[in-house]
Amino acid sequence: MKEDVYRLGIIGTGRIAHRFVPEARVVEGIEVTAVYNPRLSSAEKFAEELKIDFFTDDIDSFMAKVDAVYIATLHETHVNYCRQMLSAGKHVLCEKPMAFSKADAKELFVLAKEKNCVLMEGIKTAYCPGFQALLEVARSGKIGDIVDVEACFTRITQSNVRELWDTQYGGSFTEFGSYVLLPIVKLLGTYDVKTNLWTRQGKTGVDVYTKTSFDFENATALAKTGLAVKSEGQLVIAGTKGYILAPSPWWLTKYFEVRYEDPTKIEKYEFPYEGQGLRYEVQEFVERISVLDDGKVSLTEEESIWFAKKMEEYLAEKAARYVGMEVTEMPNVWAHRGCSLAYPENTLSAFQAAAEIQGITGIELDIQLTKDNVVVVIHDETVDRTTNGSGNVRDFTLTELKKLEIIRRDETVEHIPTMEEVFQLLKQYCFENGLLINIELKNSKVRYEGMEQMILEMVQRYGLEDYVIYSSFLPESIQLLKLLNPNTKTGILGSDEVWCRAQMKDMQADAVHPWIGGLSMVLGDGSEEKPEHSCPVRVWNTEEPFFGQDRILREKKMLKYSKLGATDVITNVPELYLKRGKNVEENKKQQ
Repeated sequence: MKEDVYRLGIIGTGRIAHRFVPEARVVEGIEVTAVYNPRLSSAEKFAEELKIDFFTDDIDSFMAKVDAVYIATLHETHVNYCRQMLSAGKHVLCEKPMAFSKADAKELFVLAKEKNCVLMEGIKTAYCPGFQALLEVARSGKIGDIVDVEACFTRITQSNVRELWDTQYGGSFTEFGSYVLLPIVKLLGTYDVKTNLWTRQGKTGVDVYTKTSFDFENATALAKTGLAVKSEGQLVIAGTKGYILAPSPWWLTKYFEVRYEDPTKIEKYEFPYEGQGLRYEVQEFVERISVLDDGKVSLTEEESIWFAKKMEEYLAEKAARYVGMEVTEMPNVWAHRGCSLAYPENTLSAFQAAAEIQGITGIELDIQLTKDNVVVVIHDETVDRTTNGSGNVRDFTLTELKKLEIIRRDETVEHIPTMEEVFQLLKQYCFENGLLINIELKNSKVRYEGMEQMILEMVQRYGLEDYVIYSSFLPESIQLLKLLNPNTKTGILGSDEVWCRAQMKDMQADAVHPWIGGLSMVLGDGSEEKPEHSCPVRVWNTEEPFFGQDRILREKKMLKYSKLGATDVITNVPELYLKRGKNVEENKKQQ
């Protein structure tokens, strides 16, 4: 061995990297010693969560701490990171797809040989015992000559994931294509075959379903991938004597069968699949570094280059067929609990700042009842997170609540406001500028009896009936509001748009307020008019930090959700979307 233990560094701190580190730690001969991210706060958080001693945003400092790297960054960055690490003499294990062109892939392998480094592509299925056994059985002649390979990997994903929004490198084929191409190249080879592509573009401008057929000299193959379409995720290898069936999820190969013409004759194979399966590729990575030759190679250089070529062909075909759709009408912008990143949420200062933003449609806030039945504005059922107190809101009288402190950045002290105080502040903006107020009744966990009647009476007393919309996670509360006042405008809150729409119909609500990740990924180019999309769809976001939270404010992409039918976006940072200033344009009353 070159060394007793190789120092492994992690580049990238996303979903797969979080799963990778615990897997690497069960493999002997390697130790995770460092993490790199160009955003230092992300590297620090990752290191703290995974208990890694060294984190940095300086690539040279990172390289000084490692012998090998695992690259788990955005797809399009893989080649540059591989090139940089190999040039520095570091062994590289890179997540799939390693490259998007044949030329880039070939260049990397040439560089790896020049530097006497190991370069491996991380398609975990390739390294798993069950999949390797499946290949052995298929090649053994047990099912005769192989004439067809069909592989499917589909998933219905949440609509806020990166792969549904990256119009250049996102989509189902770039995300799952490496998996479905794997058994094809392993069993039928890397020949320059004729490829036929059928793909369906989703509303966000990426392929949400792609089917690719390959015509080999004496065989054929079919690969299916999906992000918003669900199919049976199985692998079928057809031969002249029988066939192999690996049921879903075949890419986590634990079990497969060999079947024959005689339906009673079924041979069953079971294999271990430990943890997340990533440990198998790490083990081979360590072994190949140790011997510094090809040795056991579950995924060859030639095969990785073939994958890159197929990705290149797919991207060229995609570019020729489709153009990313532009959003022609931006959603209305609402302030979520006021300007809740700049100011403490649900406070008078947060509401004041939001009301003064030019072009803002409305402000969303939350109400609960005190022990003495006063309507107060606070989100959590307890005061612990947002004040210096502790306990349930319902257990405090108003006088007791008012003693609790909320500290702003300038050390100014605020207090939990009553709904009366908020109306007194905002009514002029409603009357003069058309500002709308979305009142969320926080009654799904604590059922505040009489809350509906109390808030309706208060709104009527202030003359704000035309400016208030009510929402709740408790459909029965929305139903009651409608019974008490049929003219009341209401919205159903929920994590999923489909569920919200079903409840909306039953409860006679006027709008749906789904989570931003729960928007429907209905197929199509967005041009067709769907009756079910005629109501307001006000989406709320959980990805943005609140005041005082140590979370990253991600790039503001929420307006792109209009492609999925969002008419309004409820955001913690309305000031990033709209110009701050006196709001002189009357908002459309789009209740």
